[in-house]
Amino acid sequence: LAVGNFITINVQRPAAPLYDALLREGVSVRPLAGYQLPNHLRITIGTEAQNARCITALQKVMSA
Repeated sequence: LAVGNFITINVQRPAAPLYDALLREGVSVRPLAGYQLPNHLRITIGTEAQNARCITALQKVMSA
């Protein structure tokens, strides 16, 4: 059994620009290029409201 407080997502493109855009939206995630995962973001699990805000911001920046 593995337990963690974050998820790692493959955004199917370089994650650095999405990381920057999410910061501008006030959402802090972690890019994983330093772990040889340039298309991945680490997202910490928060409250239901925080998770909803993250999803909304991620949808916005991915569609831009």
